[in-house]
Amino acid sequence: MAQPEGAGGVTIADPILVTDQPPATPRPTRHGTWSRFRRQRVPMVALCFLVLMLVLALLADQIAPYRVDEMTPDFMHSFSKYYFFGTDNTGFDVFSRLLVGMRTSLLACLLAVGLGLIGGAIIGLLSGYVGGIVDNVLMRVTDAFMALPGLLMAMAVVAILGVGVFNAMIGLSFAFMPGFARLIRGQVLAVREEAFVEAARVVGARPPRIIVRHIIPNIASPLIVQVLMSMGFALLAEGALAYIGLTVQPPHPSLGSMLQLGFQFINRTPRLILVPGITIVLLSAAFNAVADGLRDALVKQDRLVITAEPAR
Repeated sequence: MAQPEGAGGVTIADPILVTDQPPATPRPTRHGTWSRFRRQRVPMVALCFLVLMLVLALLADQIAPYRVDEMTPDFMHSFSKYYFFGTDNTGFDVFSRLLVGMRTSLLACLLAVGLGLIGGAIIGLLSGYVGGIVDNVLMRVTDAFMALPGLLMAMAVVAILGVGVFNAMIGLSFAFMPGFARLIRGQVLAVREEAFVEAARVVGARPPRIIVRHIIPNIASPLIVQVLMSMGFALLAEGALAYIGLTVQPPHPSLGSMLQLGFQFINRTPRLILVPGITIVLLSAAFNAVADGLRDALVKQDRLVITAEPAR
């Protein structure tokens, strides 16, 4: 299409549309990530296993053939059609207690990781976006928390607040907080220099809006991977805390408390150890496998975006 000419034969270009809206924030395509993830056999099997275990745990009260505090007349009974995983020394059905204990452990781990994520997100976002002296102070505090063992902090909180699942998970969340804070800080430092963030600042967007609308959506992918990996570690840590009696108290079960009971009768039968122990190992391995598969899918997507040539 011919352009109109002005005075002196100067070609007048089409007017440029100016808008006060910043460019759209680039986000990863969910369909492409899922397509790459489901082509990985081990992570898909692990994901199906996790979904099955979560369903069984959530429906434990409906599926369990016995109540967790219901004593049967059979003590230390082995595997049978009446008791799938046998009974313990007090006549409790191991399968029923396993379902309820798995629900308790998974909810406890979700609480610990969730609290750690919230605290780490607040520290990481402030440190990465504000920078300066705020960054230095928050990172030094984070370093101090990283120097303390997670289980030791959990035991200290339990000593102050008292024995219980909620108190133990509050203490355990301090172990996850520094890792989330450093990860989020690093991601924010990279994203805040992108063109779409600069454009949002130019048009007058306030920092809270920039963080919520532009920064958080672009750092969500590595956070999901970190959450899944932390769930695997939290399951092991919760089992250790329950083993020393700092979380649930009898007759309420958890995977760690069942493991503690099994060790008391290790000379009579390994069944009481193997059932909760194998469950803990499988759940922890499944969380890590799903996290690894998701990380690989996201890395491949980033490479595709980086190496893609513009259409001609």
